[in-house]
Amino acid sequence: MPVQARETISITVEKDVPVAMRDGTLLMTDVYRPAGEGRYPVLLQRTPYNKELVGLALVQTDAFRAVRRGYAVVIQDCRGRYRSDGEFNPFLQEIADGYDAVEWCGAREWSDGNVGMYGTSYVGATQWLAAIAAPPSLRAIVPAFTASDYYEGWTYQGGAFQWGFMCNWVLPFLTTADLLRRNEREGIADFDAWRDRIITALDANPETAKTLPLTDIPINRDWTPYFYEWMAHPSRDSFWQERSIEERHDQVQVPALNIAGWYDIFLDGSLRNFTGVQELGATDEARNGSRLLLGPWTHTTPPLAQSGAVDFGAKAGQSLMPLSMDIDGATLRFFDRWLKGIDDGYDDEPPVQLFVMGEDIWRAENEWPLARAVETGYFLSSGGNANSIAGDGALSPDAPGDERPDVFLYDPFHPVPTFGGQLCCYPSTLPPGAYDQRPVEVRPDVLVYATPPLAEDTEVTGPVRLHLWAATSAADTDFTAKLVDVYPDGYARNLTDGIIRARYRQGTDTPRPITPGEVYEYDIDLWATSNLFRQGHRIALEVSSSNFPRFDRNLNTGHELGADAEMRPAIQTIFHDAERPSRLVLPIVAR
Repeated sequence: MPVQARETISITVEKDVPVAMRDGTLLMTDVYRPAGEGRYPVLLQRTPYNKELVGLALVQTDAFRAVRRGYAVVIQDCRGRYRSDGEFNPFLQEIADGYDAVEWCGAREWSDGNVGMYGTSYVGATQWLAAIAAPPSLRAIVPAFTASDYYEGWTYQGGAFQWGFMCNWVLPFLTTADLLRRNEREGIADFDAWRDRIITALDANPETAKTLPLTDIPINRDWTPYFYEWMAHPSRDSFWQERSIEERHDQVQVPALNIAGWYDIFLDGSLRNFTGVQELGATDEARNGSRLLLGPWTHTTPPLAQSGAVDFGAKAGQSLMPLSMDIDGATLRFFDRWLKGIDDGYDDEPPVQLFVMGEDIWRAENEWPLARAVETGYFLSSGGNANSIAGDGALSPDAPGDERPDVFLYDPFHPVPTFGGQLCCYPSTLPPGAYDQRPVEVRPDVLVYATPPLAEDTEVTGPVRLHLWAATSAADTDFTAKLVDVYPDGYARNLTDGIIRARYRQGTDTPRPITPGEVYEYDIDLWATSNLFRQGHRIALEVSSSNFPRFDRNLNTGHELGADAEMRPAIQTIFHDAERPSRLVLPIVAR
């Protein structure tokens, strides 16, 4: 049998090319391109995680595959990271540096002047921050699993500090590299002590997350000052606004392929980026050319079919996805369209591809959120004993009458543990994804409200919100909510969740103190999901006051974030009567 030889090409690799930024700082850069003469479109990745990791799976899109496709690939260490000079100041520095790096790529003798950017997580942030600066050579971006705002949905959520993410990102990924880099370049007198302290903290996780006050976490203020700056700005003030792209989608001139996961920590930001540019983008190409690829994934690259304890089937993962959803293939096809001008019908395809969990299928859609989804209220109800899975909590489309409220004790000494969800980045101690929630739902400080078994399949696809009427005995507190799919055998799979810090109930820009004992309405954003609740399943909602260590414990004192070690229990009262009708709002899609 004749064997067809695989096409091979020669690749030129240039390591540690110094690229000068406008202030003279040199950023070390690696170049991968077809050998010999020629001019090619350029794919740029700017990373704080070490450009030498180009061959590892955590780097979205294989550089060598891209070169074989006819691209030059440029990978750069961000300012202050690994081999690059300067000081690392997350987010803010990436606007000017991103612009300069793009234009450097566009001006090379081996470049045809068309530049795209790609990458995951913070590497996605470097793309958006460059895009709002509108470098002339930039043609398209492919940000995966990344945020739209570096306050809401990155550092904080609903006013609560994303403590689990901060511990599991800053400590192992940022401050550790900062320690090694500074010791190599300058020498650190107490290097061994700091190294041992960090190793001990990582080995002790999740106990390390219990550190109080929060500022006692072993993150050095001298070489990781930004962590303490973030904690010092618990409101979304001008500090955050100048670092964000949330209000700057109208400055984006290029189309974006947004890759997101239902169980990713940056799900909400990915959706906001897509809708923001579709609505406000500065050009027709940005508004009409942007795309959304949304799977049942956690914060992993390449995305896997397994999300937590649930396997969504082979077609949900990278290796056996339909060709139109293959991450590498979709990325390169997007760049073919916008950097090479190859239109193979791409413009005529629906802009959204999403995975419907429960049914476990891919589906094309014309928009996000879905225009045909109907916001439907499910009112909370009970006889005053919704505590735990054994309680009498119910969800009903019928508005409540006179009902007793539900009461529970929130004790920050014994918070409700995080059990799956939209998490990052240390799966051994804080595993993300879908898990059976019954171990959480047996607690008396978790209220559970559920529908009767469904008479027919019911699809929920879109944003989810909870309007909650509540009071607390504390000077400040949190309320949490979680949407759950309950199977006929009792298995309870988490879908999405949210939190609100009481002082930020009217917006995260300004804290507004509460009066203990007074009833307030809280609007809790549970982000979004797509799930088919099968006939016989139940739609369930968990309500509590902690999700730790994903979010920092509200210590119920009303004091400022980070400096407090005092904890006070609080009595929480949830109302669901005619005057205070707490309700879950779900986007129902007719089948």
